[in-house]
Amino acid sequence: MMLHQSVLARESTVPRTLRMPHAQPTQVSFVTLDVTVPGTSSADARRALQAALGDDLRLFIVTIDKRNEYTTFRVEVTSHTLDEVIVALTRTLSQATLGRAAASVERRPALHDD
Repeated sequence: MMLHQSVLARESTVPRTLRMPHAQPTQVSFVTLDVTVPGTSSADARRALQAALGDDLRLFIVTIDKRNEYTTFRVEVTSHTLDEVIVALTRTLSQATLGRAAASVERRPALHDD
């Protein structure tokens, strides 16, 4: 005796995904500035710079001149204009010397709220 099995063809359903328009990258200001402060202790100057410019700050020590007693930092700040950075520095560090400055715009990927 021969058994016949009937096979039903099932439609395979593939879920369709809606394509969301690609979010445009955001543009964020980026400022680089050299700042020279009196003294050879970088800790005090770091705290003052952090207080003046907040969390969007990266600091690099460029020079510690023990003979002339000054420290030079390279300051990189995002989300602030060059004018905002200069105002914050001159208000907080009255004896600082501001050096070479450059302002540009960074493109960052847009954040998605999924």
